[in-house]
Amino acid sequence: MTKANRRRRIAKKLLASTALVGGALSLGFGGAFAQFTDTAAAGPQTISSGTIAIAVGPTNDSATGAANVVPGDTIGREIDINSTKATANAATITLGFTATATSLLDTDPTNGLQVSAQACAAAPTRTAGPPPTYTCAGGWTTVDINGATSASVAALETTPEPLTPLNSLTAGKQDYLVFTLTFPAGAPGNLSQVAACSGVKAGTAATENLEGCSSTLTYNLLATQRAAGAH
Repeated sequence: MTKANRRRRIAKKLLASTALVGGALSLGFGGAFAQFTDTAAAGPQTISSGTIAIAVGPTNDSATGAANVVPGDTIGREIDINSTKATANAATITLGFTATATSLLDTDPTNGLQVSAQACAAAPTRTAGPPPTYTCAGGWTTVDINGATSASVAALETTPEPLTPLNSLTAGKQDYLVFTLTFPAGAPGNLSQVAACSGVKAGTAATENLEGCSSTLTYNLLATQRAAGAH
């Protein structure tokens, strides 16, 4: 091999080595570039949902019945309401009725039972009776039923209505209430004309008789949450 050929061969090897080193350097630098970074965290933020809860008590005389009532009679029973286990306020508490035994007493909106409610600022003095009676030292205040002082049981069986004002709309509060059922003085009854507990609703002595009727009522109270808002 001539000197010229040897020089050409060595030059080719040097060029190949340089290309390999250059490629390696290019790969190395390509993976070595870095970026400045930073992180920040906010929180932790705890989110909890509220509780709507109402109960009856401490006094609940709703299971105390009444027998042999006649038109004009009243049946007063203390049924306290509390929201002591609630954590969120309610917008409304409605009153409704269901009847497991039903009759004209609870289905006739005119001649059947009417209900009203009163509140005492503190627990009233209760006399067991029978019938139980209640005395409010500070005086009674009227609780409206859908804006009226009374409503028929028949109407409330179909559509429960709000009671106002009530302390127990606010979580942790309670109300001392006496609900009074009134048998209207004008309720008709004449066995010589109409059979016992029969006839047309809102009738007269010639068409309706509320004698001998029996209804078993349950008071239904429903609390509904306040309006949604921002927190």
